[in-house]
Amino acid sequence: MSTKSTPREQLLGAGLRLLADLDMSVLAKSLSIAAIVDEAGLSHQTFHNVYPGSSRAEERGGKEAFVEDLLTHVSLQYSPPDESGEQPSVELAVYFEHLISGLMRRRMIGGMIASDHAGDRSSLAPEFDAMDRAAESTIRNRLRARGGSVKRPLTVADLSTVFVALLDGLAFRETLSPGTISAARVSEVVDSLLDWAVDPVHSDRWQGTAQQVDTPPSLESLDLSRVDIESDVIAATEALFSEHGYFSVTLADIASASSLSVTDLKRLFPSKVDIIVAALTPEFERVLRLGRADARLEVEPVVALTRTVNRLAEFVASNRAMSSGMLLALSFEQFHEPGTVTTIREHLPVPSALIPVIESGQRRGDFATDASALELATILANNVVIRSVTRSAEPPEEVADVVLRVFLSGMLSR
Repeated sequence: MSTKSTPREQLLGAGLRLLADLDMSVLAKSLSIAAIVDEAGLSHQTFHNVYPGSSRAEERGGKEAFVEDLLTHVSLQYSPPDESGEQPSVELAVYFEHLISGLMRRRMIGGMIASDHAGDRSSLAPEFDAMDRAAESTIRNRLRARGGSVKRPLTVADLSTVFVALLDGLAFRETLSPGTISAARVSEVVDSLLDWAVDPVHSDRWQGTAQQVDTPPSLESLDLSRVDIESDVIAATEALFSEHGYFSVTLADIASASSLSVTDLKRLFPSKVDIIVAALTPEFERVLRLGRADARLEVEPVVALTRTVNRLAEFVASNRAMSSGMLLALSFEQFHEPGTVTTIREHLPVPSALIPVIESGQRRGDFATDASALELATILANNVVIRSVTRSAEPPEEVADVVLRVFLSGMLSR
């Protein structure tokens, strides 16, 4: 059962339809009340009943009030994010096709009008943001497919902004001169620029230019008596991290130290983060396993927490180079490659070693319940990891003692 539109809704609908069909000469003359009511199928009197007053008499009414109302309803008719809240990506060539099929016209009109009207800006901003996020999602997907990072000083956000602006300009040119730019040509341009902007082996993260690395022979020509090539890669990476630091080491460096080609290395480990995860996972699983044993033996929560914190400090100290890389990736890469942060948190959820102990203590009344077990575990784990990495001269038991002394003073129930 359909609901009859109100006169206001009919008038706004007519104005939006006229805006969609405007050419520059009509835009210059602006909208007329006669055209609006004719499009809506209503009378002049109905228009003035809905928007009383007269802008000619310096009143905030009449046509001026209608235009202000209309501008808050301008839409680019761009698809919003899906219900899960995730912004879908869209192939950039497809985005270009959307632009030249009418989206560009609405985008230009909306942008011109929005420059002078706050209401229109607030209406258009979410749709412009949605378009930009979709393009950025596409760029990130293409980067992951290439297994590299953006050449500095560019960031993924910078590159996405450049591509959106480029496609806007190409679509504007195609609108003025139909047949000048095809979607296929746009796709070729995008691929070429991505090839230029992406460093497939992270070789210029700090140097600014790609390093020249001698490429070892392919895996097929290597000594097949090597029984554990992954362990060789992990050992080489740890040595390089210890000597040069996480950021200065590239996949090309690791491949060379491991006597592998970059291509073969990336078959085993697509990124440095994957190497870190592979190196630390067995050691972290040991911490979790010993914690589960404490739980089965019903060790008192305060004692169990102390034991687990000591194990975490030992875990970091025994793997200081890789743990430092993990910490740096978490703190820095989230702004450039957030996917790497997700990988670490999925495979190395350090706070998860502490959550069951804290929950047990909260149930028994040993620990305060002002904060959730997850929040407390995260704060405690972060302090253990950071102090263990930055205070290399402190033995693990001292790190654990210092952190627990401060932490338990505010956490124990009084």
